[in-house]
Amino acid sequence: MALTDSKLRNIKSPYTGKTELADRDGLTVRISPKALIAFNYRFRWQGKQQRIKIGCYPHIKLAEARAEALDFRKTLEEGLDPRIHQSRYKQARLLGDICRDFLDKYATKELSKTTNALYASFYNKYVKPNANIDVEKYSYTDWIRFFDKIRDDTSATNAGCILKRIKTIIRWSKSRGEISNSHCLDIPIKAIGKHHAKRDRVLEWNELCALWQQIEASRASPKCKICVQLLILTGARNTEIRAAKRREFDLDEALWVLPKHRSKTKKAIRRPLNQKAINLIKQLDFIYGENREYLIEGLSPKAPITSHAINRFVQRLNDRLKLEPFVPHDFRRTITTRLSENKVMPHVTEKMLGHELVGVMAIYNKHDWIDEQREAYKLYAKLLDQHLLKQAERRTF
Repeated sequence: MALTDSKLRNIKSPYTGKTELADRDGLTVRISPKALIAFNYRFRWQGKQQRIKIGCYPHIKLAEARAEALDFRKTLEEGLDPRIHQSRYKQARLLGDICRDFLDKYATKELSKTTNALYASFYNKYVKPNANIDVEKYSYTDWIRFFDKIRDDTSATNAGCILKRIKTIIRWSKSRGEISNSHCLDIPIKAIGKHHAKRDRVLEWNELCALWQQIEASRASPKCKICVQLLILTGARNTEIRAAKRREFDLDEALWVLPKHRSKTKKAIRRPLNQKAINLIKQLDFIYGENREYLIEGLSPKAPITSHAINRFVQRLNDRLKLEPFVPHDFRRTITTRLSENKVMPHVTEKMLGHELVGVMAIYNKHDWIDEQREAYKLYAKLLDQHLLKQAERRTF
């Protein structure tokens, strides 16, 4: 059955139907799970199936794609390889097209779900309304005006962030030989905005103690309280704890194995558990049962607790404690700083954070220092308990 504009418009994400739909004259559309729609011309050349990408819908209309496919077909009927026929749409490398290609071919396969979602949101907000920008022909001044508008509408930091994302996408397309160059790549962030300020917040021991005590005294749900406490004790990323499955944790072996598909580095991460963390997980087991899917369930047992719930709880803790503001990610910087003060080696703390080692160590050393990690996690819990005890003694006297 021939395609229609109505049918294409009604394809929504998440898409679970056929990945390829045929039209006529060799024209087909390929549809990704995120409902990215690409027109292709299919044909046989010297006995082998071939495919030429025409462009993406809706930047190229169905009628335009049909006209292009018909041109390819005429070239084929003349005994010529259609691939030598210059596509009128491929002459212009449009921002919308290369961004959708990036999302479909790279982001969904290589980036984490969180980063992929950020790019998808960025596409809808900033790329879609400007999809017809020719990235090769757009002048330096045009790009400056483009980012100036983003800065004026939002902030200088956001303009810098959007520039970095567009540069990433253009470089990806350039590395595949799809574009030759773009003036966008020559723009320094300081010309249109500014870099995102790097956080350097590290909690002192007295602040950690005050935070721990405030969590214990809070009337929040055990889920929220224990989630934040585990973030403090493990130095794991927010999403690593928040979306963890219960089966990832072996309490008998005192070990948490984060599978590679959930890891930012795309490699499994082994983290030992100190007794303080084990006790918290046992509390969750007692309250919510050991056979649950997620370590920390959300409102539904079929989904983990949301980042919004955790961030809202952390904000309430900030409001109560009146400390210098902190966010969950600061716990990672805190654990590595406090352990470094106690002579734990950098390669151990890097593994605790789930970082890949760099330089020669990355090439020749694949060891994860699990025993050293275990001792470091025990030390961190011991130090926290010692400082909590000191604070309790001060209050007593």
